[in-house]
Amino acid sequence: MYWENIVFDAESPKQQGEFWETLLKCQMLTDNADGYETRLQLAGPRYLDLCFPAVRDPDRAQQRVHLILGSGTHFSERLGDRHPDAMESRLDAAGNEFLLRAHDQDASGLVLEALQLACVDPAGDAEFWKQLLGWDIVARSPAVLAHPSGAGPRLVLVREASPKTAGKNTIHLDLRLEQAESMEDALGIICALGGKELDRPWGTLPWRVFQDRSGNEFCVLAPSASNR
Repeated sequence: MYWENIVFDAESPKQQGEFWETLLKCQMLTDNADGYETRLQLAGPRYLDLCFPAVRDPDRAQQRVHLILGSGTHFSERLGDRHPDAMESRLDAAGNEFLLRAHDQDASGLVLEALQLACVDPAGDAEFWKQLLGWDIVARSPAVLAHPSGAGPRLVLVREASPKTAGKNTIHLDLRLEQAESMEDALGIICALGGKELDRPWGTLPWRVFQDRSGNEFCVLAPSASNR
């Protein structure tokens, strides 16, 4: 399966979507009462869609998912930089915190370098995500995964500052199954790796909701009509 979406629970989808669209130079896909979607084009045919479904009163008290922005140059060479001033905290239009490389202040040239996820056991969770995505573990401290091509944003796993609450993360990943994959196969793999499916009253949806080994929610979508 592959990483297709970053999903932000949004009280004001258009406002929040346009903030990220402008910052990352995305292309708007959808703007309606249900939400806002914009596309971040990656190398070749790859892309990430940033989705902002309308959600009433999202709980941002504990944010476990952060986007890391920077110039995109030599990102892998800077992973060991743990100085407090290595990244600066900023807020998007809805108050979600994102991280900006301290030396990359030119907003005209920012790219999405990585998505950072808080975990109980970053090393163990790195193996979980490696198996799901087929990505390479390119660093261990912190744990970092990259697409086999080396292009596009990384997935950075850091040790959580506090335990996951029962509340749903306000930012999560969507994964899309390849044509040859089935949802039941995905369920078996996820559970075997230490994740689990959530059974909540969301109604009939074209996707299923899971948690990783640290309780972070993510969705798995059925194969599309024409996979990348």
